[in-house]
Amino acid sequence: MTMKRLALVLTALAIAGFTFPGTALARGRQEQPLEPIEERRQETDSLVIYSYDSLPGTLRRAITSYFEEEYGVQVDLQRLGDTGAVYTQLFLEREAPRADAVIGLDATFLPRLHRDRLLEPYRPENLEKIPRDLLIDPEHYLIPYDFGYISLNYDSASPLAPPESWNDLLDSRFARQIIMLNPATSSPGRNFLLLTVAEFGDNEAGIAGQNSSFPGDYRDFWEALRPNILTVTGGWSDGYGLYTQGEAPLVVSYETSPAYHRHFEETHRYESVLLEGGAYMQIEAAGIVRGARNRLNAERLLEFLLSRPFQELIPLSQIMYPVHPEAELPEAFTAGDPVERPLSLENHLIEAHFDRWLETWEDVLR
Repeated sequence: MTMKRLALVLTALAIAGFTFPGTALARGRQEQPLEPIEERRQETDSLVIYSYDSLPGTLRRAITSYFEEEYGVQVDLQRLGDTGAVYTQLFLEREAPRADAVIGLDATFLPRLHRDRLLEPYRPENLEKIPRDLLIDPEHYLIPYDFGYISLNYDSASPLAPPESWNDLLDSRFARQIIMLNPATSSPGRNFLLLTVAEFGDNEAGIAGQNSSFPGDYRDFWEALRPNILTVTGGWSDGYGLYTQGEAPLVVSYETSPAYHRHFEETHRYESVLLEGGAYMQIEAAGIVRGARNRLNAERLLEFLLSRPFQELIPLSQIMYPVHPEAELPEAFTAGDPVERPLSLENHLIEAHFDRWLETWEDVLR
């Protein structure tokens, strides 16, 4: 895809509403009164869940079977695209929500969820078993159920040797060799953008980066990286599909993605690339939609997601790490190099600056 074509795609996405909803609309509206939670916390025979399109069938079947067998509840699990599309749908339906629960929003959405008041709090009983560093929300609007790290993945069938540092990634030998994910519509893409801010800082905001090897901030880095980007896809599934089809040897993905190929395909062809040992920590979470009509079943869902039987399905279906410390990890997850430098940004920085970071990213790649 040419950069001119890329600019047109990004513009179309913005017009279509795939960028995050506007602050003014969220703050200017008058909220409709809700029924008290206890009045909505009754036995019902249904549960509506929103999630992203790559939620694996194993987890979907586990959820639907559990509710049918335990409670006689029919689950309507709707997959709406990537996480940006899920968030946008929740926002658009905020006055008359159709969903009871959402699965798949990550920790970086927390400030916007609080601002736009899209969820209701709930503290699952199982939460006490989860390590403190994974508890992303002290008010319990978002409940973690898995985590991983965002980095680059590398196809070792390529004649190119993998990059070992950020400066190495900028080398001209990687011209048009990287598949990027759109941070406006893709959660991994969003976190990779945040990774570059964490590494190189933001001069305008006075944010110091942790990496001094590159002489500039995140904008300078993206300008230098631009010639090496082959294409930008709207979601992880499309981008990773191009990567496994051999379109390019590098793609933004999860540090755990190679574990899938090691376990199911018995190949070590695909590898994670931890540039200078670093990767951005992504915690995926679930929550109860504000105004949920099937509130009791939504609570039961959060309890089930944290249960050990469900957590032990996560590694080989979601290809992520479970948050339950007693859940066993398959051997494929221990074969790769560990993340030496887990990186993240504080939520208040993301809330204050992400819109500008996204605009900068779009300006650079236009």
